Amino acid sequence: MGRASEHRLACLLVVAAVGCVQSPAGPQNPAAVTTRSPPAAAAAPSPSVFERPWIWSDEGGTPVALSRWRGNLLVVTLFFTSCTTTCPVTVDKLLRLGDTFRREGRAATFVLVTLDPSNDKPAELRRFKTARGLPPDWHLLRGNDQETRELADFLGIRIMNEDSHIVHDGRIVFLDPQGRLLGQYRG
Repeated sequence: MGRASEHRLACLLVVAAVGCVQSPAGPQNPAAVTTRSPPAAAAAPSPSVFERPWIWSDEGGTPVALSRWRGNLLVVTLFFTSCTTTCPVTVDKLLRLGDTFRREGRAATFVLVTLDPSNDKPAELRRFKTARGLPPDWHLLRGNDQETRELADFLGIRIMNEDSHIVHDGRIVFLDPQGRLLGQYRG
């Protein structure tokens, strides 16, 4: 994703987060960005991730619910620290997107949830955060296998466990301040 695309995506998502959903304005790869249209007046509101009972542990080992960030635009992805293919590319995109948000003075909460909770203990998440130079205000979470699968399903991220490697979509998902799916970037 180039700087112009990142800028347009950041603007799109911030505008959408306050209730006015626009379609992308010609990013370099228009198929890569999708947004959810506002629900019709008679339609039921889309589900919120905040309604889920999941309790995660952060990189410090502290229990946390996603509802902690209610009222914030959330940028969420799934990853695992030993991934050598999809995750490094996704994390690089997240870092560029975070830079774009900061440069433009736009607020967002970045949440990365491990797909490998049995190996990605808090100490490993802290090591990864430091090694990758992730901002201190980003949150790396781990849950149990069931919570992780349920979150992946909620976000529309496909996962396959193949022997010693986890194959998954490199998708960045945006949730509005009410925890509803807002859009996604498929890289």
